[in-house]
Amino acid sequence: PLQADLFTSPLPPRPRPPRTRFDAEELRLSVVPASGFSAQAAPDSWLYLVTDTEDASQLLDNGLPLRKIHPPLLTERGGVAHWLMKMTEDPPGLFATTPVVLRLRRAMVAGWLEPDPDHSAEFSAPCYLLSGSRQEQD
Repeated sequence: PLQADLFTSPLPPRPRPPRTRFDAEELRLSVVPASGFSAQAAPDSWLYLVTDTEDASQLLDNGLPLRKIHPPLLTERGGVAHWLMKMTEDPPGLFATTPVVLRLRRAMVAGWLEPDPDHSAEFSAPCYLLSGSRQEQD
């Protein structure tokens, strides 16, 4: 019997490279006013990230990274007030600019979130790391 011609067989499908970032548009990443957040705020369909002006601009332009080392921290609505208070209490010069609150659709990142019990306890609201660890296990 003759061996089959290997060059006529279709190539196997290539595995998709692992995801490393979310586009700002797909997350509906946007700036929201820092006023109006309270520690008693009920959860909604958004998650929030508090950062400085320069980092916020970069995230809005380039999207949100998905990484295991130094993953972005996200919180529910009730944690924003604590996060803002913490940023203003830090030593002078650490956050020289006004804090910026970004929000993103929770449903878009739900499979990539990892609970962060330390920040959850500190902010008195559920907090998550956007690490992608849970997605790899599924």
